[in-house]
Amino acid sequence: MTRRKLVSNVIIWIVVVIVTLFFFFPIVWEFLTSFKTGQEVISPKPKVIFQPSVENWVSILERGFLGNLKNSLIIGVSATFLSVLVGAFAAYALATVNFKRRKMLAFEIIMLRMLPPVAVIVPIFLLWQKLHLLDTFIGLIILYVTFNLPFSTWLLIQYFRGIPQEILDAALVDGSSWSKNFWRIVLPLAKPGIVAVAIFCLIFSWSEFLFALILTDEKTFTLPVAASGVMRLHLMDWGALSSSCSLIMILPLLFIFFVQRHFVRGLTFGAMK
Repeated sequence: MTRRKLVSNVIIWIVVVIVTLFFFFPIVWEFLTSFKTGQEVISPKPKVIFQPSVENWVSILERGFLGNLKNSLIIGVSATFLSVLVGAFAAYALATVNFKRRKMLAFEIIMLRMLPPVAVIVPIFLLWQKLHLLDTFIGLIILYVTFNLPFSTWLLIQYFRGIPQEILDAALVDGSSWSKNFWRIVLPLAKPGIVAVAIFCLIFSWSEFLFALILTDEKTFTLPVAASGVMRLHLMDWGALSSSCSLIMILPLLFIFFVQRHFVRGLTFGAMK
């Protein structure tokens, strides 16, 4: 290895370490803070080595965060599953069926996702009120699926177009049908893309705050809304806030950890030929 190559590698590794620390240090620090006592949290001299305490975790459990966790799981998993399933059907049709304005329709679909949620919250509230969908799981699930669908459809179109048409044509010649091709060939080949889409949909459905705050009540609050209840105007329980935020992050991070191989393949799909 030449001297120039060695210096280049060292610089690259230094940059990687700095960027990694920049992104992960706040997460690690928040997780550590959740195990500190109230006095240690507000201490002017933060300690890295300390005696762990679970009082903050006990505090949020006593406030009913397990119920909020259940709500988030029901809403997040259901919205993600439906977003990926319906998005896959729509993307497969747009990727394989030739018709006029197909490209324009795909562009119009992604344009819907650019609409800011705050711009539609009032009409949605009034509509949900008339449909009796306020303070229900179904109301939030429908809304999250609506906002996830443009992104999931548009992204999956690119993966489905990357599947060789010859494979599908050969299956049709052998007696397969359009639906069998979709379930037995297209979905398995597009698995990395589906995982990537599912992660993005889950993150949105899991961490969304505005709709969950306005369209639900205490019985259907999700974790982000419940975590906001820890904050007070003149008194801030930093330990409980850190433990609640850590609880919000744990499940998505675990999911990403176990599917990261497919996630990376999904993001880089089509980058190389």
